[in-house]
Order: sequence, then C-alpha cells, then structure tokens
Amino acid sequence: MRTSRPQLATSIILIFLTLAACSPAPTSVPSGSGGTSAILPATAVPPTAALPTAALPPTALPTAGATLAAIGGCANAYYPVSSGATWSYSSTGGNKGAYTYTRTMPTVDAKGFTTSDQYSTGVNWIAKWTCDNGNLAALDAGPESATMTVSSYKMTSPSVTAKGHNIPVSFDAGSTWIEDVTVDGSVQNSAGKTVNSQITSNLNCSAGGTDSVTVPAGTFVTVMANCVKKVVVSFIIQGKNTPLASNQENIIYYYAKSVGYIKSVASGGSNNETIVLTGYKIP
Repeated sequence: MRTSRPQLATSIILIFLTLAACSPAPTSVPSGSGGTSAILPATAVPPTAALPTAALPPTALPTAGATLAAIGGCANAYYPVSSGATWSYSSTGGNKGAYTYTRTMPTVDAKGFTTSDQYSTGVNWIAKWTCDNGNLAALDAGPESATMTVSSYKMTSPSVTAKGHNIPVSFDAGSTWIEDVTVDGSVQNSAGKTVNSQITSNLNCSAGGTDSVTVPAGTFVTVMANCVKKVVVSFIIQGKNTPLASNQENIIYYYAKSVGYIKSVASGGSNNETIVLTGYKIP
C-alpha cells in the first residue's frame, strides 16, 4: 500500500517498527545524498481521523484514442493512467487495524507516472512508476523512486533496484509475471542513532481468470492475479547481512477495465487483510 503499491509501503512500515524496536548498537550512515526517505513512528501507527470513505462519483475513462496515445507505453486497460485520477480504499482484517487511504496520480508522461497514497494513519507514500509497452512497474529503480513520511523515525535509501513489473498489460490465461525490489538504506531515530538495513520484496503472480466483484464503489467484472509475496528485512552490520524479519503471504488482486485496482485479499504469513475500493474519479 500496496508498492510502491500499498502492500510494499505497509510492509516497510510494519517491519521498520520492529527494526526500530530491535535495533542493535548504531552504525554510521552511508555517505552520499539523495534517495528514498521514510519517517516512521516508534510504536504501531495509531489510526487518526479517517479519510472520507464515501464513494466518489464514478466516471469513465475517456474513449478518445488521443488520450491513450498521449500516455504512450503507459496505456493499460486495467489500470488507467490519467493525471488527476483519484481512488479511495479501505482496509480491514490486517494486523495494523482498520484504516483508509486515497491514491492520486499527480503526474503522467509517456514513460512513467507518479502516485501519492495518503493514509488515515498519517503516512504519505509517494512512488514513481515506469511503463514498458503497457506493463507497469511499481518503482523506477532510481535513487528517489519513493518517499514516505510519518514521524520520529527516518529511513534513507541511496540505492533502489527493481526488475519485472507489478501490473501486466494483459491477464491472458496462463500468463505469469514477477517484480523484485531491493532497497538499501538506514534507519535513524529522533536521537540521531542509525542502523543500516536492507529490504527485499519478491512478487510472483499468475493470471487467475475473471470474477464479478462487489465493493462499496460498485459491482465490477474483474480479472484476477494470484500472487505470492515475500518480504525480508535485514540489518547490515560491519558489512554483514543479518536477517531480522520476513513474511510470505498469498494475495489475490482484482482489476477492472477502465477503473483499476478494485480489491485485494491477503492470507498467510502475519497478515490477513482485505482492501476494497470505496470510490474513484478518473478525468
């Protein structure tokens, strides 16, 4: 929530809360500037005033051919890439408790786009996506491909590598895809103590047919992606990688044409969470 989509974002939040609580003696922050920034709380992220969950008026993706031509390699029938688009979601059943978030798409060009996820817990997650013939990758693998802010803890990362893609251009029967992301960086608390760290996220998916899905935003004919996601977080102490926490879960994602991400259901591991679309607006 989420990666750059929400699942990756919330995985980072949860695991770095553990990392902060279990931090060994601080090590020096790597030299260099730029990179991913995340500010994380010292305790579980408390719910704050929820974002509005009332469904936004559904609007259809414009059908003019010029619209799709303008976004070039980002054209994806199951995930509209449109500047100013907004989607609202709610989550239940997860180990973070109930929360809501709203995703906006402030910038779009022929090679990529940016999404901004504002959570009711106060987290703001900004991610840069890249596009390849309609396949959408959740991080652009650049040094400033994501930013997260909350309070008390700060994560910086001068190195992000990624391969594969998150959302395919088609969900044909038998098709498979992967997305692997590695984030190297450090966690710093408000007292200035730091610990070097690494996050790896591996997503393996296959197309899962179609289904009719009803969520607060409406009823949609969807395609499904059956995915297995594994996230591992490690300390890096004196150059040695020491695993701290890992989690593997099964996730079913549902996407609807001209609307996007409708629903996901996670099971297994430490998280059993359902996320549903509550409203959307696509210019």
